[in-house]
Amino acid sequence: MLEFLALNDFFSPLYEKKPILQGEFEDFKRTFATYKANLNANAEQNEDALVANALAPFLQGLQFKTSIKAKQEGKSEVDLILLKNGEISVLVEAKKPENSKEFFSPQNVNCKALAECILYYLRQRNANGGGGFNYENLGSKSPNSSIKFIIITNFYDFYIFKAREFERLFATNKHFITLYTNFTNPNSLFKGNTDEFYKETSKILNSPEYLKSISQDAHEKPSLKGFHLNLKPILAQDKVDFKSLKPIFKAFHKDFLLDEFNPNDANSLNSAFYEELLYILGLCEVKESSKLLIKPSSQSANTLYNAILAKLSQDKQDFERVMSFVVLWLNRILFLKLIEANLVRFNDNESLKFLNPNKVRNFKALSQLFFEILAKKPKDRANSTLDYLPYLNSALFQKQAIEREILDISALDDSATLPYFTKTQIKDKNAKKKAGSVPLLVYIFEFLDAFDFGSDEKSPELALQKELISSSVLGLVFEKLNGYKEGSFYTPSFITSYMCRASLEKVVLSKFNDKFKWQCEDLKALRERIDRDFSTKAQEFKAVLNSIRICDPAVGSGHFLVSALNEMIAIYHALGLAQRLNPCELALLSDELVITKPNGEIYAYKKPKIKNDESHAIQKALFTLKKQIIENNLFGVDINENSCEITKLRLWIELLKNSYYLQKDDDGFDENLNDEIHQMQTLPNIDINIKCGNSLISYFELNRSLTHYPNIKERMQKYKSVIKDYKEGFFDDKMRIEKEIKALKESFRTFCFKDKFNKEIKVFTAKCEAYSKKYGNFLAKDDENLSLYIAQSFSFFDFDESKARLEFSALKKEYESIFNLESKKPFEWRFEFPEVLNENGEFMGFDLVVGNPPYVLILKEHKDYIKYKQSYKTASGGKINLYNLFFENSLKLIKRNGFLSFITPNTYLSGTDTKNLREILLNETSIYEIIEYTEKQKVFDKVTQAVATIFLTNQKLSNHQIKLTTSKQGEQICLQDDLRKRNLLLAISPLILKIEQQKARLKDCFDIFQGEVNLTTKKQFFSLEKGENRLLMWRGDNVGKYYPQSQPKEWCDKTASNLDCKKARIVMQQVSNQSQKFRTKAFISSENFICGNSTNYLISKHNENLLFYLGLINSQVFNFYFNYFSFTNHLTVSGLEKVPIPTINSKNQSLVDKIINLVDKILALKAQNSSADTNKLEKDIDNLIYKLYNLSPSEIQIIKGKNE
Repeated sequence: MLEFLALNDFFSPLYEKKPILQGEFEDFKRTFATYKANLNANAEQNEDALVANALAPFLQGLQFKTSIKAKQEGKSEVDLILLKNGEISVLVEAKKPENSKEFFSPQNVNCKALAECILYYLRQRNANGGGGFNYENLGSKSPNSSIKFIIITNFYDFYIFKAREFERLFATNKHFITLYTNFTNPNSLFKGNTDEFYKETSKILNSPEYLKSISQDAHEKPSLKGFHLNLKPILAQDKVDFKSLKPIFKAFHKDFLLDEFNPNDANSLNSAFYEELLYILGLCEVKESSKLLIKPSSQSANTLYNAILAKLSQDKQDFERVMSFVVLWLNRILFLKLIEANLVRFNDNESLKFLNPNKVRNFKALSQLFFEILAKKPKDRANSTLDYLPYLNSALFQKQAIEREILDISALDDSATLPYFTKTQIKDKNAKKKAGSVPLLVYIFEFLDAFDFGSDEKSPELALQKELISSSVLGLVFEKLNGYKEGSFYTPSFITSYMCRASLEKVVLSKFNDKFKWQCEDLKALRERIDRDFSTKAQEFKAVLNSIRICDPAVGSGHFLVSALNEMIAIYHALGLAQRLNPCELALLSDELVITKPNGEIYAYKKPKIKNDESHAIQKALFTLKKQIIENNLFGVDINENSCEITKLRLWIELLKNSYYLQKDDDGFDENLNDEIHQMQTLPNIDINIKCGNSLISYFELNRSLTHYPNIKERMQKYKSVIKDYKEGFFDDKMRIEKEIKALKESFRTFCFKDKFNKEIKVFTAKCEAYSKKYGNFLAKDDENLSLYIAQSFSFFDFDESKARLEFSALKKEYESIFNLESKKPFEWRFEFPEVLNENGEFMGFDLVVGNPPYVLILKEHKDYIKYKQSYKTASGGKINLYNLFFENSLKLIKRNGFLSFITPNTYLSGTDTKNLREILLNETSIYEIIEYTEKQKVFDKVTQAVATIFLTNQKLSNHQIKLTTSKQGEQICLQDDLRKRNLLLAISPLILKIEQQKARLKDCFDIFQGEVNLTTKKQFFSLEKGENRLLMWRGDNVGKYYPQSQPKEWCDKTASNLDCKKARIVMQQVSNQSQKFRTKAFISSENFICGNSTNYLISKHNENLLFYLGLINSQVFNFYFNYFSFTNHLTVSGLEKVPIPTINSKNQSLVDKIINLVDKILALKAQNSSADTNKLEKDIDNLIYKLYNLSPSEIQIIKGKNE
């Protein structure tokens, strides 16, 4: 018999933890009270009246759009439906409270109410699908995708079912498929009789054959899973508390029933958390240009920043050093908060909290917690009230060099107090914001305790709710703090997840197809092949996934690696290679894994009370799989040491989410420890996969051979073995194994060094010998480096010391250029990661390079400018944008048939400065997809930046097609060969090709320049007063369509410009935001004006009639074409030069004359009144120019649609 299984965890964890706003809750209480009154007033009425007068108004009061007695095909009428965007989202079947015979209950599952809902669902599914069931597509998007829930109610009891339950049990079941097919057949015996359908439904629900067909497990009873809300006890109360109403509020919210909850909201920056955290740290955000930078704050004296500063000697009080301490200690404290949340959640015991002044009284006690408790195994600890805390084996709790050599946190002042932030989130017992001052450490603990870090604390009162701070929120905070110099570009979860998912699916398919000579085109087909041979090749299949190497070469806060980790878990699950997770459903919601157990409950780990606890087995499997992926699959590099530390922290946090209690049979369990000590699985040494260095500078080529290195195979095997031991913790002395790893790398480095610089060293040594013969060891005896090359001369002779000093200085520079490679923080990809080296030490490369490389302009003054220029083809022009170099370098890092996925500024799609990059991408790779995000979409928090994601392979594919999605062109499929011919990464529409039939370009008739006077560097030449040698100066904001929109107010000295222009010129804006529909505004200026560099100007080459070209430039066609290829806020000279223009000839001269005449009329009207309405004349000009370009009515509509 089909049973009802009531689910306790019906809401997703992120939705469950979303705070309820005071205003919303008060509105809900009033609406709920009205529902109670309406129920009482209509108690004697039939169910239709109760729906119309009580239930529908209740849901309407909660902002739902409803429809009563909604008609379906046949004779069905649904009692009530909830709509979203005109589509049905919820089906509601209602019965009178007294009608228990037909109503659903755990004791009466096989009832008429359920049968009716099955029919409603199948009919709606059929109607949405169009033309009947589409059974072939059941594995993809089901036809009834708009329906989210089915509700059966008697107005007091609400049974809520997810639509997927009806899909699983009824819509895709062969017994119900046959029943419904017969029922809808006009020639069947049913004749549309619903009562007959209900009778047959009842028979099926009781039949052993049906129950067997829906059973997923022989030991599991066939069940219909749902959520039961019983309102009777609550409706009987005069006053209802927050705790009782909370689940009802959540269940009847649009976020839930209409599936409007956006999990990304839970991972967006929590402003209240971030602002107060900055205050405590003693920092603030400052906007410089388009970047948000972090600076010291002056709001209060006793912040963490100032506490650190006060303990540093004067020569060490620089901002970067203080920030290193801030980031290091903040990382540790936040990690401790997450450990605390785990302990509380796993044990349902808030007494296990330890980050409070009662247990950690001062900074000295905090230091002891770091290094004497968490860094040591329980048996090695001194007696402490915190001995119950688990040992986690994390490098995070080992003293760093700056702590050993400069400052330990124990030295901070405990007595200094910090006033509460004016907008503090800390509340007292009466839910009032706290005021006054408290010691800094107390403030930190109280602040963190004002938020929920995953401890699942249940707030008894609305005002005491805590907002969730997820690991993604912490990642965003880390990214912002870490971007204190260059600004932060934290890629949101929906982008990192999509990029990792799309690219990893290709990587996985490629690896399996290559290994087993298969031709699977998607993961579904791959799963089918794996299932066939799983019993004999399971370990081989897992080994393929284990061999995937993923790298982020500018790792930042580690967000891409976190997304890659979760997507890899999803792939293991999708392929059936994570056996313990196979029976469960797995979903990724904004970097959070949500696992639904076979019984329909959302998985949540608790400390096991029995040996074979199911949740414990899942937790252990997740931890083991995550650990395996982090150790073997994920690699990252960053030039910023703080970035590397933050990335390690984020990966440790991901593991910490699935840390589990050790049981007697587990490795590491100590039977001698008492039960009060929380023995949990230790964290691995993952820090060795995240390394610090400049990804763009390497001195040793990737293809440099090591085969002539003595015993290379043995040395390489030793290198890989030691790295593996380090990760697994197979050592007694961590310092010793770190030295061994360093020595092995140094031996490879030294060998490569001698190999590479053999000639240079010989020449240098000869010069040193010559110096020694002339000057002995003068100056060299006190130099630790050159004293090794310049020997003491035993001859006594006189020499010119000034010449000796010059020659010695030259030798030092030469030494630096050869030997001092570390000054540029080079990263030697050639041997840093043994996981991408084969047994002969050859560099094999990564399967996937993914990330968000820095968007930083490198000017000539930069210390690495020359090195970049020498090393990279994409380092063209006077300015170098680092993201171009990351593209070029990363293509070398991926293996043959490897993949790359980046998010960067979109300027490389068409910009002239990036033509070398496009040449590489179009000629040396096959691009799968490019998606553009405009400035309006604001991908990055508080940063305006248009970007594009790209996904490609270095495999050259013939007749390859690219999917391009841009705001201007929508989604288009293009042949890469066609784009290669233009050196553009833009889909070229037929309309563009039509416009380009005009052979002439604007540069054929005009010389085009940016305004001659730099408005920033020439300010000393500007004046508001007229002078003898001064001319009025146009700025970009003076430019209007056909006529200046404002007159210039500034005068500029003629000597500020080298240009002596004796001709009238057409003036345009140089900067015009992409969001503006019309950007190519222009007017004619006489020779008696100067142009600032916020303008562009055009000077005729052949005495062209300026009036015609003024009409052309101000036309819809010109604006449309220019915007099509523009991806910046600048009207670039190169972009203007390329615009196709009609060639004037006898055939079109009459049109040209008409345009000139109309432009003349506009200028005359504007001269009389600059605000004159000339729209009709402008449209007449547009219509004439459409004719010049031979455009059809449909093509004209496209242009108008884009420009309006």
